[in-house]
Formats: sequence, C-alpha cells, structure tokens
Amino acid sequence: MKATKKDKVFNFLFKRLLHFFPIITVSIWFNFLYRFYKYDNSIDFVLFLLTPYLFPLICYRLLNFFYPIKEGASYIGINEEVFSPWLFSLRIQQIYIVFPQLERLLFFLPGVFALWLRLWGSKIGKQVFFVPNIVIHDRGFLELGDNIVFGDRCYLSSHFLEVRDNRFFLYLKKIKIDSNVFIGAMTRMGPGTKIKSFTKVPAGSNFTVNQKA
Repeated sequence: MKATKKDKVFNFLFKRLLHFFPIITVSIWFNFLYRFYKYDNSIDFVLFLLTPYLFPLICYRLLNFFYPIKEGASYIGINEEVFSPWLFSLRIQQIYIVFPQLERLLFFLPGVFALWLRLWGSKIGKQVFFVPNIVIHDRGFLELGDNIVFGDRCYLSSHFLEVRDNRFFLYLKKIKIDSNVFIGAMTRMGPGTKIKSFTKVPAGSNFTVNQKA
C-alpha cells in the first residue's frame, strides 16, 4: 500500500510520540494528584480518578475519527511509510496492561465493564457476564450477542502479529460471538474467531485466526 499525504502528516505528528503515550498518560494522571495534594481542590481529585479512563478513551475516539482503524492485513513499524492507527491504539491502551487493576475496578458496579467496551466501539449485547481477570486486547473489536458467560482467565485478542521478510505483519479482525454461549475457563480467541449461538466452548479451548465453532 502506497503512503498518502494523510499518512505523512500522521507519521510526522505521531510516529515518535506514540511510544511516549503511556508516560504522557501517567504524567497527566499524577499531575492531578499532586495538584489535589497541593491545593486541596476536589475537582483535581475527580480528574485524578477519571484521567486513566477518559484520556486514553478520548484519544482513541479522536484517532478513529480522523484515521479509522480498519480490519485486514497490513505492515506496521517505525520504518513503514503508511501510518498504523492500530499501533497507536495499542499504545493508547497500554496503561491497562501495566495497571490491570484499573479495569478490574469497573466490575464493582454491574454493567459498567460492558458499557466501557461499548465506549471503545465494541458491540456488547445484554446479560454478558465477564470475570475480572478476563484479558481483552483491541477493546473496540468485539461483537457479542446476548446471554454470554465467560469463564475464568479467558483471553481475547483481535490481532495477530508475526515477522515476514524482516517486517512486522499485522492481521486484525473482530471477534464475534452470537447469543446464548458459554465460554469455558482459560479459552483463547484470536482474530476472526466466530462462535455460533447455543455453543458451549470447553475450558482451555484455543481458537486461532478465523476459526469457527
């Protein structure tokens, strides 16, 4: 794929910056904590609580607005001329890998985690039961129906990476699960996984690229 003027602009603005995004997020986060400690301003404390959720989410939505993340195959990396919005989105979401407790706190209120995934762009149906130690990459690339139960320590990744000809090859595709499905503990799902309605997935199952059940 040939680079466009848009790619050149985004590479100039963000290609180097994206590697520092996690540090920028944490710096803003603790800046509000410092301001609360110094000035005893309740607004700063509220902003401290909300920053690790709202700042990455807003940046992700803006990225998708100006340069939508598309499914399919592409090459990514610092030497690629075509800008990779997915790679930037990976850095945006990296804080939840470093601090997984941030998302686990969302489980204290019913339905908040499902709402959280919807805000990232996923389609989540009704009565979807997640456990706090579920691992989800690519928060905007899920399509889940109604009445789905996830067992302990499930892993969902809508992307696949490998090295081809000394370049990083990316394949990105939504994970789709129909209604009335039970997903056994420690199940792993890769990009393009499709599970049909009324399926009971055994514990420890492993779905590779574009695999169906």
